[in-house]
Amino acid sequence: MTVPSPILATAFMLATAAILAMRATIVAANRKSMVKVRSRQRHPANTKTQG
Repeated sequence: MTVPSPILATAFMLATAAILAMRATIVAANRKSMVKVRSRQRHPANTKTQG
């Protein structure tokens, strides 16, 4: 089975776009989780200095 080159190119472009979109969502999720971890670490320090 031979696949015509335009169809093959389109499939490759779609696969690349999907991979980039997944990578972008993963990076965004990692940034959100890092912010949550940092805020959790700051709170105990603030309560110790206030108490």
